[in-house]
Amino acid sequence: MAEALYRKWRPKTFDEVVGQEHVTTTLKNQVASGRIGHAYLFVGSRGCGKTTSARIFAKEVNIAGLEPDSPRAKQIAEAIAEGRALDVIEIDAASHTGVDDIREIRERVGFQPSELRYKVYIIDEAHMLSTAAFNALLKTLEEPPPHVIFILATTDPQKIPATVLSRCQRFNFRRVPIDKIVARLRQLCEAEGIEADDHALRLIARHAAGSLRDAVSLLDQLASSSTMRISAADVREALGATDAATVRALVDGLIARDTGAGFDAIQNALDQGADARQIARQMVERLRALLQVKVSRAPQQAPALTDSIDGWSEAERIELAAQAEKLSMAQLKHAVHAFSEAINEMRSATDAQLPLEMAYLDCVVEPEGMPAAVPPPTRVAQAGRAASQAPAGPGPAPATTQPAPAPAPPGGELTYEALKAQWQQFIREVNAVNKPAAALLRSCDLYAVAGGVVHLHAHHDIPLIRLQEPKNKTSVVATLNRMFNGQYDIRISLQQRQVDLDAEEDPVLKAAKRMGGMVRR
Repeated sequence: MAEALYRKWRPKTFDEVVGQEHVTTTLKNQVASGRIGHAYLFVGSRGCGKTTSARIFAKEVNIAGLEPDSPRAKQIAEAIAEGRALDVIEIDAASHTGVDDIREIRERVGFQPSELRYKVYIIDEAHMLSTAAFNALLKTLEEPPPHVIFILATTDPQKIPATVLSRCQRFNFRRVPIDKIVARLRQLCEAEGIEADDHALRLIARHAAGSLRDAVSLLDQLASSSTMRISAADVREALGATDAATVRALVDGLIARDTGAGFDAIQNALDQGADARQIARQMVERLRALLQVKVSRAPQQAPALTDSIDGWSEAERIELAAQAEKLSMAQLKHAVHAFSEAINEMRSATDAQLPLEMAYLDCVVEPEGMPAAVPPPTRVAQAGRAASQAPAGPGPAPATTQPAPAPAPPGGELTYEALKAQWQQFIREVNAVNKPAAALLRSCDLYAVAGGVVHLHAHHDIPLIRLQEPKNKTSVVATLNRMFNGQYDIRISLQQRQVDLDAEEDPVLKAAKRMGGMVRR
């Protein structure tokens, strides 16, 4: 069985650990000076080197004073690297959360190491331990035997009790910078004979979000599926991502307030195999970079920007600076929130495309904190303006033209047939006052009209929920009442028939009664 690259190329010394020099330097100095603590806490996101550094530290404290090339030092290093060392005990706290597991440790710490100088306990995902387990560990952490070292690794230090934190030396591991991930991937490609262009490696590094292990795993996957030749297109296909041109077009659409351009860009990307969730993540990433450029002191000097937006080429930074000049801080803030909420909504949505389109529409139509675009004057407003500007004098007043309302249904009561005939016009009228509500209506079907209530069937959860919001529902109901000169309401369901329909008006129920059926309520 082939060995995974992240295991094959796991660092064996502190010098090989990437991006954590502030931690490795301190640990090396402690080993060299002999000032070794009894409990350590390694904090950081996944894949940044916490467990690897813990294993290296366990090796270094046990070979301190030996010649690195001596047979004994090599034997200890190999045993720890292969997991054969009896005195280096790794515990997965996610599966050993109980107090009984900690009591077992307490019973064993008193025994001397079997073959090494120190007995090292590495407790991974330490935040998963129960409260009782932490309490059982407290006394041992405070006063362990001189031959025992505890190393706790966690991605969520907030869940570690303060009593435990105060007994440990804390080291914060940073997310690995994109440039260092790219350099490490380049080394692995040269060692493994993998051909990959710089743009492909940069895409991998940006997707990894600071996790070197995730980047190496993705490189391994791509190398296996692309005959050892990796292009940027291969990376985008594996991630379900779209190209930079699509994301750039979406941002340009936000700048121009062009709804059609954005919807076309989204549809084209999805037709080419992109994933809507990944497009939303790419938009958040680019909007965040634009926000960082916006708050910088000199956005026009894009190539000299700080490392806070690393991972972007010089040409991309210049492009970001140009787009940032055309967007306000309020627009960027609203857009980041909108696409972030879309990512959350996609987790439960049956169709991930709709939340993406709604997020874009929210940004184009009514950016939060920005004045809404002034609509063109209606015929009524134009006539009123003309009347106010006309000189006063004798003669008949100029007539004002009123928009003709939709023809009233026969008998004065709205029917399904009358609304169905005017459905598209109704959506257009809603679009004039509330574009998001109109877009949501396009994802619904007119089902029935009974007792002054318009029943709609929603295709997805999103229109079902969003049309219930007061702002959207008010716009729809007000337009309905204005067009058909009445007092009506709407009711939306997710492909479910409403039980309160009038049996005398429902054609399906009427047919069932003719065949001898009964209607139960």
